[in-house]
Amino acid sequence: MEQRLEVCSEVLKENPKVNKMKLFQYAGVKRSTFYSQKEKGLPIGTMGSKGRRPPEYGYDIHGNRVLDVSIRKVLHEYRDKVEFVNGGGVKKLVYYLKDDYGFIVNHKKLYRLCKEEGLLLPRKKKLKKNFNKLPASNHVVIAPLKVWQFDIKYGWVHGENRFFYLLAFIDVFSREIIDFYIGLNCKGENLVNLLDSALLKANITCAAELVIRSDNGSQMTCNAFRTKVVELGLQHEYIPPATPNKNAYIESFFSVYEIEFLQVRYFATFEDAYRQTMEFIKFYNTKRKHGSLKMMSPLDFKKCFTKYSTAEVEVRL
Repeated sequence: MEQRLEVCSEVLKENPKVNKMKLFQYAGVKRSTFYSQKEKGLPIGTMGSKGRRPPEYGYDIHGNRVLDVSIRKVLHEYRDKVEFVNGGGVKKLVYYLKDDYGFIVNHKKLYRLCKEEGLLLPRKKKLKKNFNKLPASNHVVIAPLKVWQFDIKYGWVHGENRFFYLLAFIDVFSREIIDFYIGLNCKGENLVNLLDSALLKANITCAAELVIRSDNGSQMTCNAFRTKVVELGLQHEYIPPATPNKNAYIESFFSVYEIEFLQVRYFATFEDAYRQTMEFIKFYNTKRKHGSLKMMSPLDFKKCFTKYSTAEVEVRL
């Protein structure tokens, strides 16, 4: 670049009437770059100052200078006492220095000093979710508590203009809602707690005999839930994207919940939605008739399923 600027300068000296636009274009030099150096009085061909060296001092709260040597010494003392990283840790050091020593130092300067002194800890790399998803497979279910499906449904609190969440486990054979969670948010830890609660309510001691199935939502694929599934020895099947029919039983319940409940109810508060949802799920499990369950409720069907032959009550996925 410096050589090209020098060439342009020499050409203009020898022939001031030359077409400057074509000259700069031919030389690959921006017109603004050439004239900015000329306006600053810099010799054409020198790229100018690379910026002044940062001052080797800061200030304290009284306006007195504090040499960088003193700041570096304090930083080493902090490093022996407190672990800090090269992000929020350095920004917090600004306040430590001000409170403990009265130093006023910009966080960018602190970052530079820490880097020069080798005090920065390496950045943590985000761990990738590295696990093999068990694909959804076909099952013939002939008894309760063999296959569960689960998913999340949104509801609306009219009086507070906000959503609430319903997370539920359904037994594929009996259509019983085993357990559920209602909240203003729904995270992986809520799913982990609900799974523990559902297994306890269903009195399942050997989780390895149970298959659970879900979509690929963030709660279902988070590390906390995956760890819990491995600990319990559960078989967790994931349906392919955009195939809700493979999670048909929980989707069917949510359809009933939407049409027979959400669309005809008004919730003034979240507490109101919570109470009414609990009442509806109790009604669904104990009294609501299902055509596919011989016009019985899920709990009634569960109690008397042994009266029927396997062929009459088998459920295919």
